[in-house]
Amino acid sequence: MKLSKTSMQAALAMAFLAEQASDQFIQARQVGVHLGVPTDSALKVLQALARHGLIQSQLGRSGGYRLSRPADLITIAQVVEAVRGPIQGRAHLSTSDNKLTREIDILQGLCDKAAITLRAEFDRLTVADLRRTAPVSACVNS
Repeated sequence: MKLSKTSMQAALAMAFLAEQASDQFIQARQVGVHLGVPTDSALKVLQALARHGLIQSQLGRSGGYRLSRPADLITIAQVVEAVRGPIQGRAHLSTSDNKLTREIDILQGLCDKAAITLRAEFDRLTVADLRRTAPVSACVNS
């Protein structure tokens, strides 16, 4: 499984917001600096998280972003799905040749099963856990 760069940035942004005071709004610029990305890139991630109700946004001079609920109630699955959509297994092969349909169906079934397992693992891990857990190696898809 390759975790997209955007998914990784979203999870790291959520962990950063979780470290801040719960009543404090953090500017996108600060999140961008923390992630080492331009403010525009941070904004795209933050806006997706806000659209899915994982963070609150406030406009204005004292505005910014903060978690919408405690970090231990937000799963990594929710974060990943907010920026990339549902976690699904995809076998990237289709053919009009009926000879391979059965084999493709078997491979798709394996991909579906792997996605269910992956989603369950992401559902088990919360944003709060990111601050407490040793890093897990992940492949990043640019």
